[in-house]
Amino acid sequence: MATTRTDQLAGFIALLKAEGRRAVLALDCGTGTDGLVFVRGGIHFTGVDASEENIHAALARGLSASVATGRALPFADAAFAAVWAVDALAGLPPGERDDVVRELRRVAEPGAPIAVVLPEPGLAPEDPGLGPGFAVLRSPA
Repeated sequence: MATTRTDQLAGFIALLKAEGRRAVLALDCGTGTDGLVFVRGGIHFTGVDASEENIHAALARGLSASVATGRALPFADAAFAAVWAVDALAGLPPGERDDVVRELRRVAEPGAPIAVVLPEPGLAPEDPGLGPGFAVLRSPA
């Protein structure tokens, strides 16, 4: 069973390719390390992070990235084929997590996969083969 972040990312990229999805929004993208992996995998990457310093680093790597938080994403409804929000829910109180998940669903295309690591056990089943706490939710169709 895949348990490392590298394995989770590789599994998610494989899922996107299998579904013919060519673009992803990454919430809390940091300096763009995962973004480079998406781009190398042939997936168009757009990242957001609350830290201007992180965004400057991601931009320096040639990635598309902007300053934003998960509670107020500057994108149209259904703008992304997939969402990678692996560390975005950690440390948030339950009410804020709900707000972020609603916003992620808003910007995801109908049926789009939304990858998250759940901060508390038991919030949703793990995705087989992708490791404990890692789940791929789906935007409503």
